[in-house]
Amino acid sequence: GRRETAALRGDALAFSCRERGNQVLVAAAASETAEAGTEARSTLRIKLKCYSAEPLTEAVEAILDVAYRTGCDKTGPAYLPTRRRKYTILKSPHVNKDSREQFEMRTHQRLIDLKNVSAQTIDGLMALDLPAGVDVEVKL
Repeated sequence: GRRETAALRGDALAFSCRERGNQVLVAAAASETAEAGTEARSTLRIKLKCYSAEPLTEAVEAILDVAYRTGCDKTGPAYLPTRRRKYTILKSPHVNKDSREQFEMRTHQRLIDLKNVSAQTIDGLMALDLPAGVDVEVKL
């Protein structure tokens, strides 16, 4: 008859790894059960953001390693445009309006699509210890 598989049961899966630590928060919503004898397979879109490029590259390599080990198809990483936010402030507190200082905050972004995702892939992604400062958004 019908059997329920332990594969993907989430409409949305999101985890975040920020500067305060390497805590991974996972929230998954229940969805339909799988057909008899088949595993639920779908596509994950992973968007990574970071203020520095080095930790972002480490996170991308870790995710691609999990994808390679579990045998799912991958597309990417696609290098999305770097967002630059500039802040201009006066150097002096009172006079000298012409003397200003500019600061820039860059947000580097990468996009990875994983196709034919299995339960092993999800378990591998949830077990990752990503660098601090990397923000991860996963959409199912």
